[in-house]
Amino acid sequence: MFEKFTQKAIDVVILAQNYAKQFCHTKVLSQHLLIGLIVQSKGVQAKILSFDKINFGELSTEVLSSAPVKSENQKSDNVFFSQEARDVLKSAVEYSIKFNSRFVLPQHIAIALFENKNFGAYKILKKFDIDEEKIIANLKRILDKSSDIKNFHPEIDNEETKLENINDFFKEKEISDILSNAQTKLSARGYEIVGSEQLVQSILDNPEYKIVEILSKYGINSQTFCEKLSQFDSRKAEFENSEKQIIFTPNAFSALLSALDIAKESGNVAIKAQHIILGILKSKAGIAYKILSQYISNIGEFEMEILKNIDDKTCETNAILRLSKQEAMNLNCSTVGTEMILLGILSYGSNIAYDTLKRLGITLKDARNEVKKLITPQKDLSDLTYSQRAKKALEIAYKSAKEHNKSKIKSENILYALTKVPNCLAMQVLINLGTDVLEIRQGIKQELLGWMDL
Repeated sequence: MFEKFTQKAIDVVILAQNYAKQFCHTKVLSQHLLIGLIVQSKGVQAKILSFDKINFGELSTEVLSSAPVKSENQKSDNVFFSQEARDVLKSAVEYSIKFNSRFVLPQHIAIALFENKNFGAYKILKKFDIDEEKIIANLKRILDKSSDIKNFHPEIDNEETKLENINDFFKEKEISDILSNAQTKLSARGYEIVGSEQLVQSILDNPEYKIVEILSKYGINSQTFCEKLSQFDSRKAEFENSEKQIIFTPNAFSALLSALDIAKESGNVAIKAQHIILGILKSKAGIAYKILSQYISNIGEFEMEILKNIDDKTCETNAILRLSKQEAMNLNCSTVGTEMILLGILSYGSNIAYDTLKRLGITLKDARNEVKKLITPQKDLSDLTYSQRAKKALEIAYKSAKEHNKSKIKSENILYALTKVPNCLAMQVLINLGTDVLEIRQGIKQELLGWMDL
């Protein structure tokens, strides 16, 4: 029976057994399941069920006196389930089927306790001042949400990645300096629009940038780059497939977008010169790329050398996203969606996001099983890509970390971001496992306070 129970639901059953033993009762009854459910319910969940109105001491006294205790000759520590408890658990399974849930949640146990009015648990609940009809309505609302299961990956769409505000780049000290310097170089060439070549020129002008030292190993410096640049008498390569007249050429704009993505994916809040170089290489187009590729025979090795200098192995976001990609590969999925990021958080372990989910009873095993039901395995895993909603989550996490003056994107920024992305698979998984947006956000706040006290 219990193979379809989530860890939170199993915890309710274990608590029921423990309290039956503690009270020296001969069997596990429905009232033991009730006390287990109340102990397991926290925060918003407890309020939804009105369990926060129940005095635990009074409840314990009611449960303690509601069942016979073992006699002196009953030495066994084993406490078996009564038929009443079995019927409640059976009803919980039936409710999970009724609400199209693949797993039995604590909410299914709760509604089973309320609906079986002849059992001890219901009789005890009636002694407390709770609105039974409201609680059942809330339970059904939650369970109706958790039944919204799709048979395809809804995070794959055709939306183009867009930068919401290009002025955000000018708020970055290093990037602002690069862009300002790039603009001053335009008059020498008679241009009005910044291209990728001006971005690289501007970077090479500052020997303090770490990327300048790396580029010099490949024979690329301000002089050699300008020599190659003088051989280009046309900017046609910078305007491929574009009719827009903007402050940046299309390839420069694309490189900046990629730079922002690379910074976010490596957990960095600040965008650096090396991110721009990586963005130019990723675009594989434009004058700057054509010049750089003449000096760099193995682009992959060069990118790895740059990443060694910016890839902080201790950064939570970096580690979580690496694990997210590994989870996607293990599940034969070429799309890293928000659900894979959720699995990455749970795989990583000790951090604020993980501890928040752990306190809510969310385990890697349960989440992974739920994800398996929501995605379709794919054959081609040669190119892992982030879904649009995963990118949106990273964008929100980036802005959240920036607003709180963090130097790195933290796990709590990512988990918070998952609650802000509409219709994302991560939240569908979490709702199916018995939690919701408010509970997660409140949990993050509580964990932050706890970690500050350490």
